[in-house]
Amino acid sequence: MKRITLLILSFLICLFSFSQQTYYAAAKAGLSLREQPSTNAKVLDKIPYGEKISVPTVDTFPPVAISTEGFNGFWWHVNYNGKSGFIVSSYVLPLPSPKAGTKTLKDYFTQVSSVIGDPLVIKKTDLSLNEMGESTLTKQFYKNGMEWHRWEGYESASELCLLPDLTIEQCFLLVRLIGQYPELISDKDIFPSKNSTIKNPTGDKTIEVEREKYDGKAGPVNKIKIISAQGAVTEFEIYLLDTQAVIFWSSGV
Repeated sequence: MKRITLLILSFLICLFSFSQQTYYAAAKAGLSLREQPSTNAKVLDKIPYGEKISVPTVDTFPPVAISTEGFNGFWWHVNYNGKSGFIVSSYVLPLPSPKAGTKTLKDYFTQVSSVIGDPLVIKKTDLSLNEMGESTLTKQFYKNGMEWHRWEGYESASELCLLPDLTIEQCFLLVRLIGQYPELISDKDIFPSKNSTIKNPTGDKTIEVEREKYDGKAGPVNKIKIISAQGAVTEFEIYLLDTQAVIFWSSGV
């Protein structure tokens, strides 16, 4: 009987240890831990940017939705620093938050994962490609499944990043934090929910939003595309490909 009891206890301990999922605070001013799932509730603590947070995979509290800065998230119940409260899920990442000084997605990939081997470099010479007839494709693979691709040709270039298990909104937040494309996504831009055009003396910025449809009704955003014509034409996309999020950027004259 003692052995059975110990086995059951061990099982419950293992079950509990696997019932937590790790996230990282991604609000630069700190993530508020509130007493209740409401922005009017008392702030119990501020979780510093980059701090690790354990979130129960099964929440005993009923889900409460919240929309902020265009993000559609939920209030998550967590324990932090000896306090029990609620945080907004829109401001956490499943990977460590970008460190200070991180300027590009490639830098960030190197921060959160080890590379697999040397970059794969493919050079092509074909006059039909561009005026110079040359292009270079570089690929770098990472142990956590991420990929970074860069293509360079005559007066044009593109980058493609694959991020397993991230959402479109998490990718938008990540790009906003890093600030690699300020002319496309600045640190003050909200997550787009509809098509729009922003007039600019140096060239307009067009935002296109695609949504899933359920029974003829608009559902969650499954792709955003931003086009900026400021000298060169720059295109930027975030979308889902199976279980991976894709961040794509291209620019050329």
